[in-house]
Amino acid sequence: MSQSVEEQSSGSVSGRRCAICFATRPFILHLLFYRGLQQHLCTSCVLDSHPGSFCPTCFDVFLHNSPPPHLLALCKKCPSISHLSCVPDVAFASNDYLCPPCSNPNFTFFCVTPNRANNAIEINLHLAKQLVAAATIATESIHNAAAMARYNAEIRVKEALVAKAEAAEVLKRFNNLLNNHGHRFGNDAGGSKIHEEEGCSSRFPNADDDTFVD
Repeated sequence: MSQSVEEQSSGSVSGRRCAICFATRPFILHLLFYRGLQQHLCTSCVLDSHPGSFCPTCFDVFLHNSPPPHLLALCKKCPSISHLSCVPDVAFASNDYLCPPCSNPNFTFFCVTPNRANNAIEINLHLAKQLVAAATIATESIHNAAAMARYNAEIRVKEALVAKAEAAEVLKRFNNLLNNHGHRFGNDAGGSKIHEEEGCSSRFPNADDDTFVD
């Protein structure tokens, strides 16, 4: 019997853990390719492992609409990219800008704290932006992997068709070679047979022949 959506979702979360921080029961797990392998990562680890893919302040994702370089600020410690408008003027002017994770050793993306009253998890706008950013990065990762797999499959198909055509051409040449050799061998065998019959008649005449001279 098939499980409900809630049961499937709960089972996938409780049955797996984040491949980076090893959290056994994260709020949500994202499926994406990490270090060449298909992995499940929590929201915090997705964001932490993809610096430069989003602004760590407003959480806009830089995938296909990255702002111009003159509107961006680069962290001096990591590949993180921030909107210039999201960076304090003093920090950027001094060329010592540090992104939030690098400026605060205790910084954590998607820090969710259950409500003390009912132990429920509340997602505010700030956390929702982080969740959407991580989901967007994970979705792009899966799409890129699927596109690459499709591209590699098309290449393999083309290679197989070329190999098939080459094999057919080799087989055709081989059959032609066999036919040519078979025709030549047949002619040689016939000539030898005639020669042997003529030689036998001239060298060994019939004993009953009256024209035989002793």
